[in-house]
Amino acid sequence: MCQIGERLMARGYLERVLLGKERGTLSWGIRVLLWPLALVYRVGLTVYLAFYRIGLRKRHRLPATVISVGNLTFGGTGKTPTVQAICRMLQQMGKKVAILSRGYGGGGSDCVIVSDGVTILADAAECGDEPVLLARALPGIPVIVGKNRCRTGELACNRFRPDVIVLDDGLQYWQLHRDLDIVVVDAAKPFGSGFLMPMGDLREPVGGLKRAGVVLINNVDSTSVTEDALRRVADLARNALIFRARPAPATLYAVEQDRDIGPEWLTGKKIAAFCGIGRPDSFLRTLESLGASVEVFMEFSDHHRYTREELQSIEENSVGCGVEAIVTTEKDWARLGNNAQIRNLYVLGIRLEIEEIKQLAEHISNRINGTSEAIAAS
Repeated sequence: MCQIGERLMARGYLERVLLGKERGTLSWGIRVLLWPLALVYRVGLTVYLAFYRIGLRKRHRLPATVISVGNLTFGGTGKTPTVQAICRMLQQMGKKVAILSRGYGGGGSDCVIVSDGVTILADAAECGDEPVLLARALPGIPVIVGKNRCRTGELACNRFRPDVIVLDDGLQYWQLHRDLDIVVVDAAKPFGSGFLMPMGDLREPVGGLKRAGVVLINNVDSTSVTEDALRRVADLARNALIFRARPAPATLYAVEQDRDIGPEWLTGKKIAAFCGIGRPDSFLRTLESLGASVEVFMEFSDHHRYTREELQSIEENSVGCGVEAIVTTEKDWARLGNNAQIRNLYVLGIRLEIEEIKQLAEHISNRINGTSEAIAAS
């Protein structure tokens, strides 16, 4: 691999510490300093959730089946491909679907219709990269962004009349009632760093997995998967159905040609690649599995907003190593917008392959039908 510095990386040291990617005295020292804050967070979360358990706070119910897709950790487990897979499954069932997203990284108002199912109405600067990616990938499905998903849910129900609302990154959105929680975990590190935020990358204690109706174990082909970790997932999620999944390359969009040329085009090509996602190593492995020779690999922090200067540097460094193509992810492409002035740019699209998907579809269908009967009777 062509070395630029050691490896072009803009990921901060602190971020890598929290993700459990740094070892040594300094990283442990940082964790020790953050431990009191993690303890305060845990106590506060426990008290907050107790209000719901004893009935002092009520969860808002929407007049539609609500399915959440979420995880226990920050980033990188494959929530977005899972949302796509679930929504396509629901469409095949003939259901009208709408997606509610938090819109991480967007700078717009509290309620933005990203897509009405026909036209994309907002960009990543306004609503974040993941909602734009979902809107592009799922024609016919409205996508709405807002911090208050009770409010955006009511908007979706009033305007689009969906049968099912899919809550993107919704496991920790306690205020809204869900009929099914789908929790995505990474097979190699199902509990991330093992430490609660801000000491680590856990959003809540691992016992939160008990709320899951479905657990999707992603990246099952990873070489670092341990059966002990998978058994612990099964022990915690005793009431859930557990499915295994893996990401698979599905498309390769040639930006200058404005068409899909297929990921097999990368076989034997010398390429450069860049990304700002939760699991950059997974992207690198996927490129290598396609037979590409990755000469330059540049990784940025998750949801990174690229400047024109950074994009120019990416192109210059890539050309300097004599590559035939520069490849990025769909999430990064959604974020680039009008800044995407890079020659020979290609966008790799990933789809999720779920084992025993018919059983998952049947389980979701039964849950929807049961909820629909309850709504009709109320």
